[in-house]
Formats: sequence, structure tokens, C-alpha cells
Amino acid sequence: MPTGKVHFFEEAAKAEFDRFNKGERIDLTALNRYIIPDPLVDLNKFHLSAPAIAFIETTNLCNLRCKHCYANSAYKRPNEMSTELIKETIDQLADAGILQLFLSGGEIFAHRDAVEIINYARTKPFYTQVFTNGLLITEEKLAALAPNTSFFISFDTADPERTIRGGMDFPKLRQKFEWMKKYGHAFRTAISVHRYNLDDAEEIFEWCAQNGYPRPQWLETHPIGRALMHPDILLPPELVDKSIAIYKKCMDRFSKPEFEKPPASEPVEATRMFSLETVKFCQKVERETNQEKCGRTIAYINSAGDVYPCSNCMSNDDYKAGNLRDHSFKDIWEQGFDEFRSITFDEFAGCQSCAVYQEGIWCQFRCPPLAKNVSGDKLGCGATEYLQRFMLEANRYWEERKRAGYKLQLQIDQ
Repeated sequence: MPTGKVHFFEEAAKAEFDRFNKGERIDLTALNRYIIPDPLVDLNKFHLSAPAIAFIETTNLCNLRCKHCYANSAYKRPNEMSTELIKETIDQLADAGILQLFLSGGEIFAHRDAVEIINYARTKPFYTQVFTNGLLITEEKLAALAPNTSFFISFDTADPERTIRGGMDFPKLRQKFEWMKKYGHAFRTAISVHRYNLDDAEEIFEWCAQNGYPRPQWLETHPIGRALMHPDILLPPELVDKSIAIYKKCMDRFSKPEFEKPPASEPVEATRMFSLETVKFCQKVERETNQEKCGRTIAYINSAGDVYPCSNCMSNDDYKAGNLRDHSFKDIWEQGFDEFRSITFDEFAGCQSCAVYQEGIWCQFRCPPLAKNVSGDKLGCGATEYLQRFMLEANRYWEERKRAGYKLQLQIDQ
């Protein structure tokens, strides 16, 4: 939709979307009558005709050695895709009809042709977002990118003496952010929270708020990838109370009372910009089908051309569906995911006795690779005890905020 929300629509809605795409003003309520609330689908090995979201890992080469890295990024993989094959893959994803592409690494700007690849993706009809740690970004590269390129930048700590990432600090990020503003690019940030940067989280959120930068996304470090070799970084259950207290302070800084909204009938200008809500759409499909969204609405392609349901599967080398040197993406998507798509959430042991399930919280840890790493069983629980308790406390916090009429803002208005 023009607001960035994603739904299933009747074919008759196409005329309204065509009008909007031609620059005409439209009434959003005119689209609502075409929404299909409960699409009828065959749930046997269910999947969309193309992923809503696709990831391309352009290289596994990285300038950092993060102990929590899901991809074990450091050096190039053997037989990494050429720039031409990456561009051919982008073509195939565009032909398939994906809605959003994430370009990542490793560190994407460690790839010598990063600017060429990003600009090529920007010529396609899907939304492109670039994952980066930011350190290899230069003003020249930002100037060479198509305007309004969207970045997702991760960072962990304010103090380079305590960082486990190898020198990430605020002055460096400030320079990158200001360059992005100068050249008309958009950016969001994230922090992968673990034992060694928990005390820095509030400072990071406060710094972003004071400087008018977007709210960081709070990401819990999971037992996947390099974290399995450094289990000491995972947050233990005894730190839940401290963690949730810091989490609340961070979220409070970016939440405000929800003000009166404009009438639903107010026309939407063609020039207004909205975030594409593909992730929410994939989560909605997951809930409705009772099946993992990965491999059904999401696909992950690593730098060697191997296709997986998601990054967790790639990290564990589980459920590989095929390689782009041997088959087209279309063929892999249609024929390579049968084993993964045969799994439903009903098969996961122990969910009904879990407090998270009993409180009606939608759990993202019915994930075969995470479950194997945590419980030794692909159909067991993929959440550590800390993560289970954190989900419960965070959900209670947001229920209270919702009742009090607060909503989370992406950015604080100065």
C-alpha cells in the first residue's frame, strides 16, 4: 500500500494502485475494501510464489571479528560469486517479484564493487536496504551511490577499549551519519545486545536521541554462528532484571503518547515516503499459517551462491536448497525447500507448557537451527532461559505502555 503496509489484495485493486503510481491522489479507504483478510492457501509445504524478502551476502570478507557474528564473517568464502553473478541473481529476484532486498556481508563495503552492486539493485522495482558496520564507508562512496539509499548500521559500544568489535565508536559513526545526511541517504541503527555491551546500551540510545538519529533496534544476541565459540557473551538468566531495566529506559526515551491521527479518508500524497513493512507481513503470514516464515516468505543467499531459508539455517549449514551456479533461483525456490517446508509449529516439543506460549506471546524461537543449538533437538526450544524470561518481561512492559496510550517512535523530534 502507499503507506508501506503489505496485504493480500483482490485483483480488482490494481486499478487503484496504478492511479497512485501515476502520481494521482488516492483515498486509502478505497483500497481497504479489496483487502483479503484470510487468503485461502494450501498449507502443505506452503510458500509464496516468490519470497517477500531476499538477502544476498555479497562477500564474507569483513574488517571486524565480532564474537556474536551469525555468519562467522572474516575471510572470503571459497568460490564466492562474481559481481556479474550477483547482478544476475538480482535480475532473477526482480523477475520473481520480491518486495525487498537486503544486501549484506561480511561487510558489504569490503567488496570492491559494493557501490556498483548497490546502484544496480536500486534500478530494480523492489526496495533495497544495505546492512553494514559503517567503518569502511567513505564520503566518496556515499557520493557515488544513488540518492536515498537506505542503510541499516549496527554498532555495539561507546568505548573502543571495551568493544569486542574492533574499534567501533561514536565519533566514527557520527561522521558516517552526517555524510549520509549530506548525500540524501536514509539510515537506521541496531545494537546486538550481549554481556559485554549491556552497560553501554542506554548511552547509545541517549546519544541517538540527542543527535536526532533514528532509534536503534534492540537485538538480542542468539546462540548462533561465532557466539557458539564464545558462549561467555550470551546474557545469563541472572542478568534479566538488569537487562529489562535498561531496555525499559531505552524504549521510554523513544516512546510518546499517541496523538490524534488524521482521518482515514485523508488522501495520501504520491511524494510522501513510508517504510516498507515487509517483515510485519511475513510475520503475519507466519501466524496465519502456523509455519516458519523463513523458506516460505524469506530466502537467504550466501556469497558462495548457496540458498537457504534464512541466516540461521545458513550459519548452521542446515536445509541448503541449492546453488545458483547449478540452478536458477526460481527452480531452487520451487523445488529446493521441501524438507524445511514440511515442518510446522505443531511439531515443536514443549511449546504448550512454556510460559511464553501460555501468555499468548508470538515466539520467534521455533527455529530448527536455533533449537538444535540450544536444546540439541531441531524441534525443541530455540530460546535460552534468559531469552524466555526477557520475552515475558518485555511483553508485559509493552502491554502496560499500550494501555497507557504510548507508542514507539523511530526518531525523537527535537
